[in-house]
Amino acid sequence: MFQAFYNGLSGMNSSSKALDVVSDNVSNMQTPGFKAKDVFMQSVETPSKGLGSQISEIHQRYNQGEISQTGNSTDLFIDGRGLFALQHGDERYYTRAGMMRFNEENILVDKQSGFEVIAFDHSDQIGVIDASDKLSIPAVPTTEIKLRGELSVDEGTASLEEIGYVADNGSYQYLNAKISRVGDSESWTVSILDGRNNEVGTGEISFESNGTLKSGSTTISIGLPNEQLISLSFGEPGSLSGVILGQPGQASSLKVDTVDGSTESPYSEVRIGERGEVTLIYGNGDESDLGTLALAKVTNYELFKTHKGHLLSRTQGTPDLVKIGEGLDAKLIGGAIELSNVDLAREFGDMMVIQRSYQASSRVMTVANQLVEQLYGGSGR
Repeated sequence: MFQAFYNGLSGMNSSSKALDVVSDNVSNMQTPGFKAKDVFMQSVETPSKGLGSQISEIHQRYNQGEISQTGNSTDLFIDGRGLFALQHGDERYYTRAGMMRFNEENILVDKQSGFEVIAFDHSDQIGVIDASDKLSIPAVPTTEIKLRGELSVDEGTASLEEIGYVADNGSYQYLNAKISRVGDSESWTVSILDGRNNEVGTGEISFESNGTLKSGSTTISIGLPNEQLISLSFGEPGSLSGVILGQPGQASSLKVDTVDGSTESPYSEVRIGERGEVTLIYGNGDESDLGTLALAKVTNYELFKTHKGHLLSRTQGTPDLVKIGEGLDAKLIGGAIELSNVDLAREFGDMMVIQRSYQASSRVMTVANQLVEQLYGGSGR
């Protein structure tokens, strides 16, 4: 009779602990990467009688959660087995929640914990994704400007204003060109002026009778501060693709064809490929490869345990870190994260069972208590 009282108490205690786990699952339904837990109980027995129940194991569910689109290029969903690997000092942690960002030191980290994301560098050595020395592409000064168009033999003069170029200090500046025919000859003088109307280049170009440039007189050298030299090219000898003489009656139509060099260009986008390649995209369209994310190869999820929140730690040993496609059959989906794998319908069902179990155990205690009262009450009469 007294044992029934304690058995009912142990049942209530076990049900209460089971409800704690279920409530934790439900409260983390919207936590990215959260893995729900299941509670298993076992009986407590002696050879002669049962002594109630107790929690035997709290088991983590590792099935894949639903995918949620975020639009953030550094959010990642692992389609397949595997875990993102993080490091904090000498400790390693693992997660399915691929919420990442660049921190103040321009290192790719887990957004919630701030732990560094482990990756392979270009030599396949373990390291981190560090963008600190690749935030922008340095300016490249202009060395060549190419022109195209026609010179009017009727007008005998032509001009081209605001020829943009990249100066030696990285700034964007302008030149002006003035071109005049030498009498009735096939030669034309060229004068190049800077933004302050200082002449920085002069020379002469000549044309054949068919209107194409003569060999040896197709370029003008421009000398700028800090010993920057720019070649102003009017085209190739005999070619119709550069500057040519127009037919009588045609007006001059000089244009800038191409200008090399570029101003400083900061990165405008981060792209992470389905195999984990992290690439910076710059404003001018250039790209820079920062490395490849490392994923932990998982053979048995039972060797992991929850460390804190969405982070897991290894209970024994250290998992191998590999690249996707090299020992790991998975792919990354950018702009998305993995939600929790909590099944709300399942949790509600478990809650109903736990509630009934608690009520039944409570009822056992009530009946045992009534029997004890009757026993001692009867003995008193």
